Amino acid sequence: MKSIMQKKDGRCYLCMLLHGDDGIKTIQEHHVIYGTANRKLSERYGLKVYLCLYHHEEGPEAVHKNAALSQMLKAKAQRAFGERFPDKQWMSIFGKNYDTSGNGNGQETSGRQQDPQSGFIMLGMDSEI
Repeated sequence: MKSIMQKKDGRCYLCMLLHGDDGIKTIQEHHVIYGTANRKLSERYGLKVYLCLYHHEEGPEAVHKNAALSQMLKAKAQRAFGERFPDKQWMSIFGKNYDTSGNGNGQETSGRQQDPQSGFIMLGMDSEI
């Protein structure tokens, strides 16, 4: 499936997002949710972006070396999935919540924070029980 996150036009997703650079570059396809089974799911649902070598594998902002940028892309992929496939449940397909903002797949947490490791919802000091 084509990417639901970016049109393939020779531009690097992260160059544009991080640096406002929309120049044409040699790009590589990056499956945002990667790993053996997840790569196939990324392909199936179009969860991929196009990255220059610097942002894919080589530089300090490369998603295969920079956990924070990889996490950010995964959260963006989860939100894109929720918008494109509102009838499907992210957690039942991918099994991990990357979007702690509460905007992924319409799963609102009403101002509460969910710990993605434990699955618990953390109540803030201003939350009512």
